[in-house]
Amino acid sequence: MWRVFVFLAAMVLPHALIAQDQRSLSGSVSYLERMALAPEARVIIEVLGPDLSRLAEARIPTDGQQVPIMFQIDLPDTVTGSLRAGLAIGGRVVWLGAPVTVAPDGADDLGEIMLARHTPMGFVADYRCGAVDVHVGLSDTGLVLDVAGARRLLRAVPAASGARYEAPDDPMTSFWSRSDAALVSVDGIELAQCHLALPTPETPWRGGGNEPFWSVRVDAGVMALSRLGMQDLILPLTAPQMTDAGDIVVIAADPDRALRAVLLRRPVICRDTMTGMPHPETVALSMGDHTIHGCGGDPARLLHGRTWLVEDIAGAGVIDRARVSLGFGTDGRVAGSGGCNRWFARFDLTGETLSIGPAGATMMACAPALMDQERRFLAALSVVRGFDIDATGALVLLGPDGAVMTLRAATDGSAP
Repeated sequence: MWRVFVFLAAMVLPHALIAQDQRSLSGSVSYLERMALAPEARVIIEVLGPDLSRLAEARIPTDGQQVPIMFQIDLPDTVTGSLRAGLAIGGRVVWLGAPVTVAPDGADDLGEIMLARHTPMGFVADYRCGAVDVHVGLSDTGLVLDVAGARRLLRAVPAASGARYEAPDDPMTSFWSRSDAALVSVDGIELAQCHLALPTPETPWRGGGNEPFWSVRVDAGVMALSRLGMQDLILPLTAPQMTDAGDIVVIAADPDRALRAVLLRRPVICRDTMTGMPHPETVALSMGDHTIHGCGGDPARLLHGRTWLVEDIAGAGVIDRARVSLGFGTDGRVAGSGGCNRWFARFDLTGETLSIGPAGATMMACAPALMDQERRFLAALSVVRGFDIDATGALVLLGPDGAVMTLRAATDGSAP
């Protein structure tokens, strides 16, 4: 007997959208394996926008019920994005489904969403703390906390309930988990209550390097390795591990052929030695006594999922009261505010360049100084040919002759 869970997910949408007509989406979650769900399992449903912002989310106790489990969620009928579903036990997502497209002209019945066993390729869990994303991983001796662009190692400390960790040199930085919720403090600042979130899809993961040329692809339990002048290899993976420094270690081995490869993924921005394109990770691949180095991860991860605020245009500052912004979507669109008008365009990110197409904008009139700044901003966008992330975490948009704009990620979780 299916148990029906009916709920209105917590919406974080502009008031103008909330007032619009609603539509109900329904479906069910299931998996093929003959495994009983633990009584404490929860269904997690999330709807993400094109820029990976969360438009709706819900966590539903299963109370001992088994799959398939039906759900229903109400959304404004103009929402475009993707719905994801998963099953969590304690503080980990153990079953995860592929994204399902949600569009105004799409079907209201999503049917059965099949979940697959989820094995994280690094961090054990993702949490949403208000507008802040927090990632948590376990090392041999403690917990690795990734928040606000910084990575910290915490040690276990006694707690009346749940699991609590603190930074050895700073007890004001801590993580305290209780089932699928957590309390997080960073340098004495307590974040909003944290809830377990579904991991952003990252597979297949790719990396590689030059001199000599090599590439690696990690997906579906195997590592595919190509090296210039050598035979391609496909090796089964073991479970990934995390070091005290927060590095991810992926081991692939084929005992029958006495082959073993160790991939080290370090959360340090790496620039391709040929193109200069930044990647989110620095990687090293070892086979026996031989180690080769390169970059890993999708460069788009450095752009998506945040609002970038302009700090300067062509070396000149911006008017203090003007919020000039942009946000990159996963659908190839970029949009934001020019300080007066809303603007939008297409962008193209290749393995070598970033370019932004002709921009459209609303037609509001503002003070002459704001209008002049907006014209300079849109003109600067048209000459963008690449990007970088500097040592302070700022986004630098590059033109043919160097930097044309510097931006910094907003900390208030607001839309572009």
